[in-house]
Amino acid sequence: MSEYLRKLARAINKAIGRWGIQIVPTRHVYGNLDIYPEKVRPATPLYINIGAGSFFHPFWHNMDTPNLFYANVQKGHIHISYDLKSGRPFPLKSDSLKVAYISHVVEHLSDDCVRFCCAEVHRCLQPGGYFRLACPDIDLEYDAYCRGDATLFPWPTPWGTLSTSIEQRFLEHFATALTLDHPETRCHKFADEEIRDVFSKYGKEDALGYFVNQIPAESKESFPEHHVNWFNVKKLSSFLENAGFENIYESRYGQSKCAFMRNTQLFDSTVPSLSFYMECQK
Repeated sequence: MSEYLRKLARAINKAIGRWGIQIVPTRHVYGNLDIYPEKVRPATPLYINIGAGSFFHPFWHNMDTPNLFYANVQKGHIHISYDLKSGRPFPLKSDSLKVAYISHVVEHLSDDCVRFCCAEVHRCLQPGGYFRLACPDIDLEYDAYCRGDATLFPWPTPWGTLSTSIEQRFLEHFATALTLDHPETRCHKFADEEIRDVFSKYGKEDALGYFVNQIPAESKESFPEHHVNWFNVKKLSSFLENAGFENIYESRYGQSKCAFMRNTQLFDSTVPSLSFYMECQK
């Protein structure tokens, strides 16, 4: 804030203070830009948001797939067009990135796609570079399901209905197409009793895997916005370790070790009440 604006704010505050009103300077939505050595978006990507959606930052590059469903939120801000399901190497140089971030994307991808994504991020990061991941916490959701706490799933489904049973609400969060209300017709729909029986028969993680394996590939293509996978700290850590990362740790909301990713107006902003956060360095 310039000295002129400071003087103007003080004068206005003096005039309106009698009513208990005060002008308070706010931080720019992009946070402290002084922490970036660059003054413009670098020609070669250094900071990348994978599956970025509506994200925008003047120094970051968005890597995403142009998609009719997400067109309104992508808003033409895709700098690198890339399909995470393609199996092709990222269009980025090895050892070139300082930071990579992915939020609420992996639950829309198969295990193989997530493994490949982690491996490609490891390849593209500079030594010491950071990779941060955020996604729904299946352990949190499963615990709520087991104790019958439907209040953890208060939102209507993506197609506008609010399932009455906790079984359907929970299933919707990791295998959306299998719920009774979902418009998909190419797969078996699981009634509440069947859902309970599967968890009783197989146990937690085997049951979760059983359900996601029932989702047909065609459904994943037709409904890219819906969930087809589940993750917890243990599973995601194993993927990162297999990708070559060694310094892997669970983080918390807004508590990245990398200063570039601590602005919660831009990072960790998607459903933090249901999310967990992993971070690692190359």
